[in-house]
Amino acid sequence: MNSNILAFKALCRRSHLTKNPDDYSEFDNVWVFGIQSVGGKILTFHVMTDYGMLRSRIPISEIFLKPCLKDPPAHFKQLWDCFSENVNVCRFDYMIGKRGEVVLKDKSKVWVTYMFTVDWFDNPYSENPSDYKCAHVLASDEGYLLAMPNNRIFWKDMNWVTKPFPDYKIKVDEELISVESFSDRWVAEDSSDYYYTINEKY
Repeated sequence: MNSNILAFKALCRRSHLTKNPDDYSEFDNVWVFGIQSVGGKILTFHVMTDYGMLRSRIPISEIFLKPCLKDPPAHFKQLWDCFSENVNVCRFDYMIGKRGEVVLKDKSKVWVTYMFTVDWFDNPYSENPSDYKCAHVLASDEGYLLAMPNNRIFWKDMNWVTKPFPDYKIKVDEELISVESFSDRWVAEDSSDYYYTINEKY
């Protein structure tokens, strides 16, 4: 359920640590260095404070890149709970620094910058093509973080994304193709040859 991430400096809302609502407008300096995924719960982080406390399971809703007192609620920042404890983290080179607009639950939009991607496996949702979702962890211009699926983000790229968004309907995947399911008419020869021949089966 734990994965390394490229560590980054951030702020943790102090009221989450103290459970004191009076501390809501205060923030502690942290290094964020890992994630933890618990099925059916919000994405959480491992952090180290500048006073030497290591703390786990800090929700994404309580991590900030700059002080922010008018951030949306947690269920706006992450639409879907983590699918399982089986998780993979990838920082796609192509996506580093990419900018986009996220459409929130109330249809308002916020500008974001890509950070990394969280993906799940070995659970019913991720194995079903029409239910599959990854979560891109994004830094909003306002300073809070989000974990959003592909279909909530409209990416911007002055060098590539130059066309208006199409007016035709884009559908979800219904299946993930298996190439071996088409191979009943083809067999490899039964030999020790490295470059074997392919024979058609009648």
